Amino acid sequence: MVRERLPWLIPAILLPFAIFFGALFVADGIRDRNADDVITVTGSAKKAIVSDFVVWNASVSSQADTPTAALKRLSGWTKTVNAFLADEGARPDELTLAPVSTETVTADDGTFLGYRLTRAYQIRSSRVADVTRLVENTSKLLAQGIPLAAEPPQFIFTKLPALRPELLAAATKDAQKRARVLVDATGADLGGLRDVSVGVFQVTTRNSTEVSDYGEYDTSTREKDVTAVVNVSFALK
Repeated sequence: MVRERLPWLIPAILLPFAIFFGALFVADGIRDRNADDVITVTGSAKKAIVSDFVVWNASVSSQADTPTAALKRLSGWTKTVNAFLADEGARPDELTLAPVSTETVTADDGTFLGYRLTRAYQIRSSRVADVTRLVENTSKLLAQGIPLAAEPPQFIFTKLPALRPELLAAATKDAQKRARVLVDATGADLGGLRDVSVGVFQVTTRNSTEVSDYGEYDTSTREKDVTAVVNVSFALK
């Protein structure tokens, strides 16, 4: 009678051991899986800057039936423009005066209309406020009948390379804070940093929301914002 019951007793005895060791294997599997689990978040940092360099381009052109006549008129206008720039404080080391360029002017049907001569100016300066004031006063030349073609000044921030490490560090800390908020909400623990991907820097007008895959670089305004973005992956514990 006892021998007949043994085949039924053996599975009953082994079943608890099977459950115990199976649970251990499952737990190990979960731990191995979690070792590879990560959370990826985006962090950003923004800093207000003021441009420290300005570039301004302008030109004056004259047109006449002959090159001689066009040059005579251009020379008179150039003399007035040069005097204006000197009076407004443009420094010789900041000012570039290009040689006279010449082109023939024709109508759509090919009819000859004359010769156009042009003299181009460029100012490159760290005296941003002074040059901006000069540009604003060029209306005086227009009031004298001088056809000055002036482009808007380009405002540049030259210290961006030195600012990058500070912004990247701040953006990474922001990503860490966001990751901790998300992880704490789930009851998990945030582990060490696994990977960092740095996005392009965005230099935009103050409080702008414009972004570009290749990076924005605004030159139209003196006051700007620089934004750094990073994608950071953290391990989960």
